[in-house]
Amino acid sequence: MMLPGGFAVVNYHGVFPAGYPNGERFLDGDLVQPQVLRKQLQFLKAHYQIVAPEDLRAWIEQREPLPPRALLLTCDDGLLNTLTDMLPILQEEEVLCLFFVTAASCSDNPGMLWHEELYHLMRIQPLRDAALQLPPENSGGFRASDNFHSLWWSTVRRASQLHAEARAAWMNRVRHERGTAPARFEKRWRLLNLRELKQLSDAGMSIGAHPRTHPVLSLCGDEEARHEIQDCKAEIESALGHTVWAFAYPFGNPSTMGQREFRLAEQAGFSCAFVNVEYWPGQSSNRYALPRTHVTSDMTLPELTAHLSGFHHRLRSVGR
Repeated sequence: MMLPGGFAVVNYHGVFPAGYPNGERFLDGDLVQPQVLRKQLQFLKAHYQIVAPEDLRAWIEQREPLPPRALLLTCDDGLLNTLTDMLPILQEEEVLCLFFVTAASCSDNPGMLWHEELYHLMRIQPLRDAALQLPPENSGGFRASDNFHSLWWSTVRRASQLHAEARAAWMNRVRHERGTAPARFEKRWRLLNLRELKQLSDAGMSIGAHPRTHPVLSLCGDEEARHEIQDCKAEIESALGHTVWAFAYPFGNPSTMGQREFRLAEQAGFSCAFVNVEYWPGQSSNRYALPRTHVTSDMTLPELTAHLSGFHHRLRSVGR
């Protein structure tokens, strides 16, 4: 959807690496096939002007004008496939992207996103004693049911209430009880390490901050939420040697964050921050709540057009 400043933002989470089998739609629905990404980029280039992330930064910080129908590409999480499979397509199509990564990518052995690893571990065997070690559900309107996905999300929410170090220790106990998650298709599951992150940056791509450990921020205490946002900025800046000016909230929807997180992103010194929905009531002029069109694995070109034009949002609004 076009924002008041005359630009739109499209968000990806990576691409399926070569040879990756059909996985679980629930986890893999945020990735796209390489040939689909290429077609989408060619479509966007034909109908919009894809701008460099630094051009958007100049518009935000200095009010430098953007071209008509400006569009920014972003990508969350920093999976290895963004370097091995997505970057070559971006380079061939001659477009730049703003990649948001967690602090794990400032290390040599980043592992997986903890909530995705937890999904695999819970598939091996349901949690019993380990679940009892977590805080109770802080519902916020959420009600867990007995189906697997609901139980997993409830566990993610409960674990998000722990401090990062306590959550990491808890995950270690879960691994000890169930073994490690499947190691096949490293490009799908592993996060970028520091050497690979530098490769992505050296290729001309911009690097922004995701939170430090990717919890549900709304369930973190005030100080923990502050550390998740500002410490990731500091760690990536130290690792890469340049300013990190943009932030993307984890999960990025109204059930996982809100006004507190907007304030914390501003206080951390970011120039702007991005949510992962196309409309946030009352925040149309807030540069710390910039909406994005989230591309899913089954989104067609006509559907992408409807999202970017605002037609999809208007249609949903009429149906409510």
